[in-house]
This record gives sequence, structure tokens and C-alpha cells, in this order.
Amino acid sequence: MAKTRQERPWALEAVVLLPDHLHMLWRLPEGDVDYSMRMAALKKRFTRAYLAAGGTEAWVSPGQARHRRRGLWQRRFWEHTIRDARDFHLHVDYIHLNPVKHGLARRPIDWPHSSFRRYVEMGWYEPDWSGRADLPENVEYLWTE
Repeated sequence: MAKTRQERPWALEAVVLLPDHLHMLWRLPEGDVDYSMRMAALKKRFTRAYLAAGGTEAWVSPGQARHRRRGLWQRRFWEHTIRDARDFHLHVDYIHLNPVKHGLARRPIDWPHSSFRRYVEMGWYEPDWSGRADLPENVEYLWTE
């Protein structure tokens, strides 16, 4: 990630790494909307390093192999442009609640692979914040994947 950020900068606002997927909230430089090149470079670098370190990948069909697909990443990614401060807060909450949503942790603080602890240090959350009860009623659109 550091090498890709050197070449194509972004600020990592929030992140959570789960066993089978990743959520990141980036702030790109003013006027730059090229998420795709960053994701492609990040996936490529990670895949090479992961496989070189002995990581394994899922089976891919011959058709996928012809298109240079690997059995590690999903083909696409989803992007969303943050509209305002409220939208930013909702997405940061969603990212930090993802391990709870998937049954991997009881509270966000219990999951070590996220930016949640950094947000606790900044005073954004209390360490025992558990999420859903604190969210507005209309946040459900974030919970559909």
C-alpha cells in the first residue's frame, strides 16, 4: 500500500481488513478521481507479494485465466463519492462496524485490523462504542452489499 500511495497519493481516512474483503475510505488529491488505477496497482502489488510469501489463491476458470484473472480479488470494486460530512461519518461508522456485521467481533475495538483504534485516540469514538444503536434510522442503505 505504501509504494502505491507514493506513486498515486491518497489519504487513507478509514480502513478495515477482513478475511475475505477490504473496505477503505480514501481522500484523493483535489481534482483527481482515478480510483481505478490505484486499485489496480494495489491489487497487483499485493497479489505478487502475497503469492511470493506462500499465499494461496482460489481456482479460476480457463476463461478467467485467459483474461489474466487471479483467484484472489473480486473482479471489480465499488466506489462512492462522499457527499457531505454526514455521509463521511456514516461511511466511517460502516467501515468500523463491518467486523461486527460479519460476526467476527462483538465490538469494533475487538477487531485489530482496522482504523477504529486511531479514531478512538482522536476522540471520535469511545473504546466501548458498539455502533448500531448510535446510527441514524436511515443508515440501512449502507448495510446492503
